[in-house]
Amino acid sequence: MWDSVPWFVGGGAHHSPEIARLLAYAATSAAEGVVTPGDLKVVPLDVPGSSVRVLSGACFALNRAAGGSQQTYISRNPSQDVVSISATGSGSGRSDLVVARIEDPNMPGEPWANPGDPTVGPYVFTRIIPNVAPTTTTMPSGQSGIPLARIDIPANTGTVTTGMIKDLRKLARPRSWADYDVQAGINATGGGAEYIRVTDADWRTWPLNTLAVAVPSWATHAQVSVHLSGIGATGPGDVNTRVQFGSLFGAISYLDYNGNPGTPVGFTEKINHFAYGEFDVRGYQGSTQTLKVNSRRTWPQNTGQLWFGDGEQIAFDIRFREQVV
Repeated sequence: MWDSVPWFVGGGAHHSPEIARLLAYAATSAAEGVVTPGDLKVVPLDVPGSSVRVLSGACFALNRAAGGSQQTYISRNPSQDVVSISATGSGSGRSDLVVARIEDPNMPGEPWANPGDPTVGPYVFTRIIPNVAPTTTTMPSGQSGIPLARIDIPANTGTVTTGMIKDLRKLARPRSWADYDVQAGINATGGGAEYIRVTDADWRTWPLNTLAVAVPSWATHAQVSVHLSGIGATGPGDVNTRVQFGSLFGAISYLDYNGNPGTPVGFTEKINHFAYGEFDVRGYQGSTQTLKVNSRRTWPQNTGQLWFGDGEQIAFDIRFREQVV
């Protein structure tokens, strides 16, 4: 049988909470978790003590009560919430789960009591579920809410510090965006390819190509890869490369070319190479930054010539994402 009043019928029709929660479920694509990256983070007190703070934020939580399928609760914590954590005894440590839990007594079979004033609640709480398994990462079965953190407390401890808090938040609807560009190599000043010489022992821009990238205002992290296709070489040569994005540097990649003994003297080999980086870009949100490759020669006893010019290609690939922080 249909729910008799669909969203939205006028004329004073009464719309059920189930239909309103269905709208939230559809609007969020059945996602569950915090709304923005910093929401509802569990942190110690400013001076660590026997409580923790749940910072402000909002979340989506699926209705897991009987008859609650295809329904989502949307909850907001406008200011930090402070909850107490019991000390452990001298015998052993303990793990406690910190959750945001919806306690809706209007759902069939739910054990929750009605609040003193049903018009204002509360129906959502920060709850501590004590003594869970030290591998716990999810809500107890059948409960509506989301896990925020697990606190792994050593024996004989009454003070909660950052190192004891395992962040369990997930971003409900993380955004992502990618930028991609392929360029021909740039000739050096005066014409000809740009060489990376044995004397170039310090980091410098090589190849000369760069890409200006607009960082989304919501992005928290980025993964960058740069593919160099067709590097020219006439003999053994060794180069370190790294991606540079703004003032951030990726891990070192190694180009270790030892020459092809089957290639006649005077002929050119062509080499492909890959450099990458993973970056926290919160400091660059909403700005435009330059993406390029830094290189330096190593092992100067390998004196083969290496170059990159307009007969070669470089592909920049940067992928922005949003994650809890």
